[in-house]
Amino acid sequence: MTILKEKIIEYMKEKNLSIAALERQAGLSTHAVRNIVKGRIKRPSAQSLQAIAKALECSLSDLMKQSPSRDEGAEKVINTIISKKKSVILDDIELMKECSQTILTLVKGRDKVLPIDDYLDILKTLYFYSSVEKIKKVDHKFAKWILSI
Repeated sequence: MTILKEKIIEYMKEKNLSIAALERQAGLSTHAVRNIVKGRIKRPSAQSLQAIAKALECSLSDLMKQSPSRDEGAEKVINTIISKKKSVILDDIELMKECSQTILTLVKGRDKVLPIDDYLDILKTLYFYSSVEKIKKVDHKFAKWILSI
């Protein structure tokens, strides 16, 4: 299960919302959230994610980041990957570089100052969103949208 799916389910439980109730509150079509949670939609639109986050009363970044309990397990996984397949780590570094370059290019084009904390939050969100697919690449539409928030 992806981080996004886990977080949506987690927030739904906290708010005591069913999938149908979340879809109504978010103003989304029937089965929009269900398809995300069931894995039928792997890259939901930025507008759908924003509507879901608003209905769940959280930020988009909250929906995309790992919880502390997963971070502990992630360290073990990362160490295993490093010891077995260094090329996977290099691929991840390349994706992180591409995400960073995309953000910097978009910010530079707008002559806008971006505080470092905001930059790091956006970088983390864009990276997690872009790493969902097997072919990891930066989603430029999502990057533009997240910078417009």
